[in-house]
Amino acid sequence: MQNILLFLDLDDTLFQTKRKNKNGVIPATQSAKAGRGSYMTEAQGLLFELFHDSEKVKIIPTTARDFRQYQNTLLSQSPRIETAILYFAGMIIEKGIPDKQWQQHIHQAYQQLKLPISQLLTQFEQRVDNHPQFTLYNVDEYYITVKAETDCPKATQEGLFSQLKTLKTSEYFVHQNDRAFSLLPHFLDKRYAVKYLIEKYQPELTLGMGDSLTDWPFMQQCDFRIIPKEAQIETLFKAK
Repeated sequence: MQNILLFLDLDDTLFQTKRKNKNGVIPATQSAKAGRGSYMTEAQGLLFELFHDSEKVKIIPTTARDFRQYQNTLLSQSPRIETAILYFAGMIIEKGIPDKQWQQHIHQAYQQLKLPISQLLTQFEQRVDNHPQFTLYNVDEYYITVKAETDCPKATQEGLFSQLKTLKTSEYFVHQNDRAFSLLPHFLDKRYAVKYLIEKYQPELTLGMGDSLTDWPFMQQCDFRIIPKEAQIETLFKAK
């Protein structure tokens, strides 16, 4: 019986690229098999096995990845992992199928936006189109992301990202991680999906694992929190 829920952030928590951690040796994505993609360190691999091999634990990936990117992860192919939170909570899937109740809730939230994603995309295009070192993504109509090339100078990246911050309205918030800048509606928040699944499954124990400041709110919904070494979240405690 799976009476423990582990809400597990993926990127930079369970695995990362070689650029971020050269100690990654265990392929974590399909693309890693070809020498690209993300890898787990030995420690990350052991931690994953610890929970994955327990019959009491239901692992729920809780990620910003879209559906295609999630399918690229090797753990998504595990028959033991049936549920996942994707798109920062824009979608919950059960055995590959979107949760209908959650899908309806999110759809209604998008309908109430005064500035819809399509209009926000137009504003982004006007600022990004003349910058070849950046790529603009409309992530399946859930949110907008701009990603800088690896060789983009830091000053150039910060300059454009500062311009894009002026597009933020009260309906959206900024998520910035390394070379990526995103604007998301406030209702795209992992904690709401985590709270929904806790109420749905009624577990005896909940665990939250993540590394970034945007993970902290969903981890606070859980009984215990697990944080990797040198995680962004550590700045919360250092500041105190």
